[in-house]
Amino acid sequence: MPRQAGPEYHETRGRPAVPSRYDRGSMTAFSPASADASAFGTTASLEQIADRVGTPAYIYDAGAIRAAYRQLDAAFGDAPHAIHYAMKANSSLAIVRLIRSLGSGADANSIGEVDVALRCGFTPADIVFTGVGKSAGELERAVALGLLAINVESPGELDRLATLAADRGHTARVALRVNPDIDAQSHPHISTGLKSNKFGVPIDLAPALFREIAARKSLKAVGIHVHIGSQITTLDPLERAAEAVVRLARELRDAGIVIEHLDFGGGVGIAYDGGAAPDPADYVRRIVRAARDSGLKLAIEPGRVLVGSAGVLLTRVVDVKQFPGARRFVVLDAGMTELMRPALYSAFHRIEPVHPRGGNPVPVDIVGPICESTDTFARDRHLPPVEVGDLMVIRDSGAYAATMGSNYLRRPLPPEVVVDGDAWRVTRRRQTLDDMLSLED
Repeated sequence: MPRQAGPEYHETRGRPAVPSRYDRGSMTAFSPASADASAFGTTASLEQIADRVGTPAYIYDAGAIRAAYRQLDAAFGDAPHAIHYAMKANSSLAIVRLIRSLGSGADANSIGEVDVALRCGFTPADIVFTGVGKSAGELERAVALGLLAINVESPGELDRLATLAADRGHTARVALRVNPDIDAQSHPHISTGLKSNKFGVPIDLAPALFREIAARKSLKAVGIHVHIGSQITTLDPLERAAEAVVRLARELRDAGIVIEHLDFGGGVGIAYDGGAAPDPADYVRRIVRAARDSGLKLAIEPGRVLVGSAGVLLTRVVDVKQFPGARRFVVLDAGMTELMRPALYSAFHRIEPVHPRGGNPVPVDIVGPICESTDTFARDRHLPPVEVGDLMVIRDSGAYAATMGSNYLRRPLPPEVVVDGDAWRVTRRRQTLDDMLSLED
């Protein structure tokens, strides 16, 4: 059994940083804006963390998250704005509290995420509630809380929300999610802005729905919401979506319909391969330019660009196998239960030894221990020689990793560790079998 760390901070001042890239002497995280390296964990030793909490484990760099948030915030200049962190990317209490401390609001995609936001210190006025299939219970609680905005996805949801609010004597604050039929040019499984996708209402139907909202005493129109996809690596689709929303806002204004904000969603991608990536600050500047004469508050819902590059999945090699005429496999103790993205999207993540051994890189398949052929992180990836017990990192695992984890095969959820300068602390202990079975009879 791996040893468990308590909640205390562990000082690592004066210890050398652990090398992880083949050509670098320190563990590095890539800036969300570029491939420029910045210190990950500075003096925190990944080997020390692994020895203390075991593997697999998620490790996050608080400093990288702060830097990413401040870059976005500063890019708005003097434009009135709000940043609502997309909790679906990583809803760990420690991460959500950290981002809240920077001045962020919250974007929740379930009532569970709403409640996590409240526990982390957000007020209802800080929270926008998104989701393509909100249940009656979720809508009822959202109305009772008086959230900043409920991003409505359909005429039917609008009717249900109006009835719920009227029955309870409340006025629900509503933003309408529009679908501008713009191709985000990302993976089809994370595209949300085409008319073939299930999200939002066609943008040409929006004016009529806003008139309907204005006619209902139990509803108050507060905004327009758009989100066309995730891991978008070119800014043009995002800019076109913003321009479409601004045109709609002008049309509403001309019709005498007053709203408070424009919510441009999120979706800016990061460089999983370590190469070039969109500049999130440039994205913000394009939004500000598109909406400069709207007179409305501008909002975005970043997730991946804040936390994705700030995290790694720490794992160990548990087997190396090759038979004549067959592929060479490196088997890790982390699998699709800890990082679903490669199995779900064929997503690329850089995978590197913490202490590279000498020798020429050779092509290998890097796989997990799960009894599924899709439990594969990389095929024909060139890797230096590795042996059983070697410590590895899977990079850019700060978003859509822990939050998509599962207990398949009764595997326990891994611990989460936050590194902050010269110290680190366990912010979620490793799950036990008793934890897993506590809800069962």
